[in-house]
Amino acid sequence: MRQLMLLRIRLPGTEPAVAAVAGVCLLLALLLGLTPVLTALAAHEGMTLVPSALGAPFALPSLRAVPLGSTGWPHLLCEDFAAAVLVTAAALRMRRHLRRRPEAPRLRRLLAGWTALIAAGGASGAWRGLVAARMVDAGPAGWLAYGVAGAAFGAAWGAALGWLTALAALAGRERAVRAARD
Repeated sequence: MRQLMLLRIRLPGTEPAVAAVAGVCLLLALLLGLTPVLTALAAHEGMTLVPSALGAPFALPSLRAVPLGSTGWPHLLCEDFAAAVLVTAAALRMRRHLRRRPEAPRLRRLLAGWTALIAAGGASGAWRGLVAARMVDAGPAGWLAYGVAGAAFGAAWGAALGWLTALAALAGRERAVRAARD
């Protein structure tokens, strides 16, 4: 009995949908950090590399333990920070939605999960764009252009992969609706 109680411990105020959306974002960052996944994506979907050739960050941020190729440790730490921004921004966006509309219908909750990854991708992309501007010693216009391009392409990747967080946003909906009715 005591072991079952230990498995049900959650942080106070953490809704299941928030944890699910944050978990999906963390899983995406971990998957994009795997070299075989990046290699397969580049080999089979080559057009996804075009924005990267223009200086925009590729995909969503990846979470890795060691640098990729010739990138150094500062770049790795910036990517890992961008992954933390991705997870945090998505969780905060989903939490805000659940606090404001606990009885939202399924479609609205799906859209909230989708937009959570769009907003998080934009926020982490803006950071990654600013890091890229710093690495190439861009001027003030370059900082603005890299930041905007990073945010735009991060949001585009969030829109493309947002269906994953949209499905995760449905976690615990029935329990939340019952609790709000009681």
